[in-house]
Amino acid sequence: MIRALNESLKMDRSVYMQRLRPLAAIAVTFATIMPAFAADVDVQAPATGGAAITVYVNDLAMVRERRTFHLTTSPAQLAITGVTNQLQPQTAFLSVLKGNAVKIAEQSFNFDLLSPEKLLERAVGQTVTMINQNPATGADLGTRAKVLSVQGGLVLEVNGKIVTGMPGRVVYDSLPSGVRPTPTLLMSVTGAPNQDVEAELGYLTGGLGWHPDYVMQYDPDAARMDLTALATITNTTGHDFRDAKIKLVAGAVKRITPQPMPMARGPMAAKAMMMEASPMADGVAEEGLGGNHVYTIPKTTTIAASESKQLALLSAQNVVVKREFVIRGNASVYIMSIKDQPPQITRAEIELMFKNDAAAKLGVPLPAGTVRVYSPDQQGAPQFLGEAFLDHIAVGSEAVVKMGNDYDLTATREQTTFVRATETISLSNWKITLKNAKSKPTTVRLIEPMPGAWEITKENFPHKKLDSGNAAWDVQIPAKGQAVLEYSVKTQS
Repeated sequence: MIRALNESLKMDRSVYMQRLRPLAAIAVTFATIMPAFAADVDVQAPATGGAAITVYVNDLAMVRERRTFHLTTSPAQLAITGVTNQLQPQTAFLSVLKGNAVKIAEQSFNFDLLSPEKLLERAVGQTVTMINQNPATGADLGTRAKVLSVQGGLVLEVNGKIVTGMPGRVVYDSLPSGVRPTPTLLMSVTGAPNQDVEAELGYLTGGLGWHPDYVMQYDPDAARMDLTALATITNTTGHDFRDAKIKLVAGAVKRITPQPMPMARGPMAAKAMMMEASPMADGVAEEGLGGNHVYTIPKTTTIAASESKQLALLSAQNVVVKREFVIRGNASVYIMSIKDQPPQITRAEIELMFKNDAAAKLGVPLPAGTVRVYSPDQQGAPQFLGEAFLDHIAVGSEAVVKMGNDYDLTATREQTTFVRATETISLSNWKITLKNAKSKPTTVRLIEPMPGAWEITKENFPHKKLDSGNAAWDVQIPAKGQAVLEYSVKTQS
C-alpha cells in the first residue's frame, strides 16, 4: 500500500489542488454512517412555498412562513431546514398557531455545511481509510491513515510514515458532528409531547434587498412625461423563495448591534387606503409604517437564489414637467476681490421638475431610486438622455431630476470692482455674460448665493429673492446670441 501511495504522490502540486477543491474531484464515501441527528425533529419548509417576505432597502428582509411538525417527546430539538444561509439567529421566533404552547429553551444556527473540504478539516487527528487502485491489478486497495494536517495540502501518517498529497479516495467512518448539508436552525424546545404543531417561523436575514428603478419618457415640446417604476429585488441568500407574498419597505429602518429578538406575534393584516385614481401598478397597495412606507405586491412571486427580479410598482401618464436651465454661483466670491483673476465660465444644469400630487396624476409617496430619462429625437425615436438619483418624495412635494450640464448654455462671470467698505461690509459690481448656442431663444435661471445680510443696489434685470441666502434672475437669451446681466451687491457679515 505504501508503494502505491508513493506512486500516486508523484503527481505535482497543481494536480493535487485541482483534485482537492472541486466537489466532483473527490469520491467521498462512508464506511459506517452514524445517525448523527437521530433525536432531531425534522422541520422542513413547505413544499408549496408561500413565505411572507418584507424586504427592506438596506440588504435586509423579514421572512415569515408556516411550519408543521410532530413533537414526539419533550424536550426535543427542532432541526429547521429550508432557511437562508444569512439567517440572523438572534432574531428568530416561533409562534404556535395550532397546538399546545411550545417554549424555546435554546437555539443555534448551523451553517457549517457539508463539503469535501469541510470533511477533511474535521478529520484532522482522526483515522480514515485511503482507497487507491493497484497499478498492476486495477483492484482497490485500502489502508488506514491518520490525517495530520490540511493546511496548504494534505498530510497523512500511514504505517508510521509521513505521506503528503491526495493519493485517492477518502472513506470516512462517520459524518462529523455539527456538519449538515443545508443551513439549519436548531431549537431546543419543550411542550406537550405527542402532538402535531402548526407554527409560524419568523426571522431576519441578510442577502435580500430591493431598490426602485424609474423610467421617465420625457417630451420636452409637450412639457409632459410618462413615469413608470419597477421594484428590483435581489436575492443572494442562497435560498429559493417560491410563490412568496412580498412587501417592500421604502426607508431605512433603525438598527443597532446586537439585534434584539423580536416578540413572537401572529400574522399581521393591514389594508392600505388607496386613492381612486392611484398611479400604483394594478393591485399594489401603499401604507405608512412608522416613518416609512410599505408597498404590498398583489400577486405571489418566485425569487430564485442568485436572481434579480423586477416587479411593477407604479405607472403615471401625461405628468406635467417643468424644465429649467440653472446656473449657480458661489457665495464666497462676494467677500473677496477676484477682479484680477480670469473670468469664471459655468455651464447650465438641466433640471426637470414635477409635483407629486393628484393634480399631476401622482399623489403617492415615491421611494428613492434611480431615474433613467428618455426623450424622442427629431425622427420621434426615443433616445437615452441620462440618469439621476431621485430622493424620497413625499406627497405634495416637488421632485427635481438633475440631468447634468447643457453645453449650449454658458455664463462668464466677471467681478468688475470690489471695495471693502468696513470690516464687515463689502461692495462689489458684477458682469455676467450669458450665451446661447441653441437655435431657439432660451431662458436661463441664474441663482447667486449671497452671504450674510445682502442687498442688490443696482441691476439691469430684476431679481427674485428666493430666500435669505439666494437671489435669482430669469434671463432670456436670444437664439445663437447672448445677454449681459450687470448688478451691484452690498453684503454685510
